[in-house]
Amino acid sequence: MFARIFLLSLLLSLSSSVFAQEKFNLVKDLRDQWMQYSEGGYQPLNDFPITGLSTVYLNLDPALSGQWLRISSGNHYYIFINGKIQSEKQGTSALNIDSLLQLSYGRAAWVAIHQERINERDLKTEIVSNRPNLTQTEEEVAPRPYSYFRDFVVIAGLFIIVIFVIALRLNPRLAADYFSISRIFSSRDADDGQASARLTGGSNVQFYILCSMMIGFYLLIILHHLPSAYMLPSRLEASGFWTMWLQWFELSTIVFVVLLIKIFMIFSLTRLFGMRGMARFHFFNWIRLLLVVLGAATVLLFMYFISRGDRENFYVMFLALVVVTLIGWIVVAFFKLGGKSGHSMFHLFSYLCATEIIPLLITAKVLFQ
Repeated sequence: MFARIFLLSLLLSLSSSVFAQEKFNLVKDLRDQWMQYSEGGYQPLNDFPITGLSTVYLNLDPALSGQWLRISSGNHYYIFINGKIQSEKQGTSALNIDSLLQLSYGRAAWVAIHQERINERDLKTEIVSNRPNLTQTEEEVAPRPYSYFRDFVVIAGLFIIVIFVIALRLNPRLAADYFSISRIFSSRDADDGQASARLTGGSNVQFYILCSMMIGFYLLIILHHLPSAYMLPSRLEASGFWTMWLQWFELSTIVFVVLLIKIFMIFSLTRLFGMRGMARFHFFNWIRLLLVVLGAATVLLFMYFISRGDRENFYVMFLALVVVTLIGWIVVAFFKLGGKSGHSMFHLFSYLCATEIIPLLITAKVLFQ
């Protein structure tokens, strides 16, 4: 039994190594040629990102003879040739276009790829050739591509530092309260004098803007480095330096609007649950936790990116840190608010469900789709 398992493992490793040694040159990406069947015919698929689509079609012209169709996806997919199922695959598969054309008697071949849900970041369809790759000398002579994203990260990071310094100089006492780690876990009014200040005052709004820009910057770096299985980054495809700034502004604006909605929701629910006077204390400490934890995480993420870190799992961990931070806040808020509210544990838990737990579930659903 052991010998059979060993032999099978050896054969699998040899076959994997043989496939890995087969070199292909990318000739063309067929994504812009995807079609969908609609209104009795095949229509070009121009609406990206894709939503609610399970099958895409490709029309392979005889002019592609002598090349290969390479399909890759991390999820299971079915390949149909001229309406007939050809195989079920997962990972990367290469189809000889000459063989596909023979099945169509020399005419154009229709290839359909079916999945439960098409994710354009995960599904790749390419025309490749087995011609020799460039030599090492040619690769060294070839110019390195312009990295507009790296330039954006450096300049935007410096811009956030400038905003932080301005907020620190204008409101040093408020900044000390916001970035105090010890006061995150304190429930005494004496340690949170700023929590009773007006939340919509100009001084606090400055830190809301700083928090929004920081979180938008943090998420933008992560979303551009997530594995292809994640669909959310498909909504943030950038093609240049200034496009990145526009995306950062959009993300930061969304975060800022979420903060405003959070203020309104907390003030409304504290009245509904008979917890008047708790809204400022609640929201101030929530912003404080975001600034401290995600501020430190942004510095680490920035340093990792600048040092040319490219492991996708690391970026997934940074994304998961957002959810972990919100979960940690629920625990901290339970004890901080419990010592001030004077209500039963069930009453407090119901309040936290409405203000924190349900928004947490929505946030996790959006980030990890």
